[in-house]
Parts: sequence; C-alpha cells; structure tokens
Amino acid sequence: MKKYLLALAIFINFSCFSQKKFEIKKIGFSMNSPKEWYEMKDEETLKNLEEYDLTKEQVTELLKTNTKHLVTYTKYNPKKVAGIIPTIKVRTMVTQSKTIESFKKETELSTKDAMKVLDNFRFIEKPIAVKVSGKDALKFAVQFTMKNNGNEYEIVSNSYYILLDGFYVSLNFIEQVGKEDNSKLFDEIFQSIQFTK
Repeated sequence: MKKYLLALAIFINFSCFSQKKFEIKKIGFSMNSPKEWYEMKDEETLKNLEEYDLTKEQVTELLKTNTKHLVTYTKYNPKKVAGIIPTIKVRTMVTQSKTIESFKKETELSTKDAMKVLDNFRFIEKPIAVKVSGKDALKFAVQFTMKNNGNEYEIVSNSYYILLDGFYVSLNFIEQVGKEDNSKLFDEIFQSIQFTK
C-alpha cells in the first residue's frame, strides 16, 4: 500500500510540475498555458527570437516592431464555434515610457482611439500600477459592445501591460459578459507569469 501511495504522490507532483508553458527565453518571460485551449503562435517572430544569436538591442528592436500577437489561446476552436470565445492574447508593443507614471498616462491616452472604434467603450477598472514578477506593470479592465449580424455582444477585457525597455508585454483576457466566467483561470495564468531577466 505504501508503494502505491508513493507512486501516486510522485505522479501528482510530476503532473503539477509538468504544466506546459509559453516562453520567450530571450527576455526571460514565461507563463503557464491554459490546458486544452487552442494555441496560435506567431511562429516567425518566435523562431527569430529563439534560433538566432541576437543582441539585447536586436531583441528589443524586434519586439518593438512586432504588432502581431505572439500567442493567442482560445477556449474553443474558432473554426467551429461562432460568437465570442474566451481568449488570452500575448503580444509586445512599442512604448516611449521609461517610468510607470508616464506609461500610465500613455495607456490612458491610447484608449481614446479605442473609444472612437468600439461602442460603449469604458473602463470598469482604471489603470493601476502593480508589480509582475518584479517588473513595473499596469492592470486595468475595460468593457465594450461588439455587433455582428444584428447581434450585440458585451465584452470584458482584463489587461496587464508589463513595462520593459522600449516595449511592453501585453496580456489580454477577453470573454463575453454573462456567458461564462473564466476569471479564476485568467488569474491563475497571470499568477504564473515569471521574468528571469
């Protein structure tokens, strides 16, 4: 019986520590991937980051010029499920900000463009400064309405913008209001974020 319990304990420990991760080793970023969600990666950018001996400056330039999502996870197959699908997006964006205070102002100003494009766009949580694995970051949440084929969908997006050198890592957790609640999973993914550089 003791042997079975020991084997079970080892299996449970292995299962806990074998969580699949999304990593960008060149900047020391990693986070857990949501289990059984659909994954779409920007293979070209990630290949350039991992396979070539880029200097820190080259890595920064590559990430500053990337406007695509590095990875997107969807809970359901987007080719088979219509409507709003719970989604996690990770990307990098350029910033001129050097401090969290100026980054906060920049972020608040950038949302003015979103207000012109998205119906009923509003903050449900204004940007606040937080730390993510020792890095300065902003946490905020917005809500807006999307229309498609005569249907209206109320969307909530919880975001974390992690400030680095000349760019930031953006994480967006998106889902339809009232349809289902993935906030616990989103929080677990956020809590798993690590920077080693």
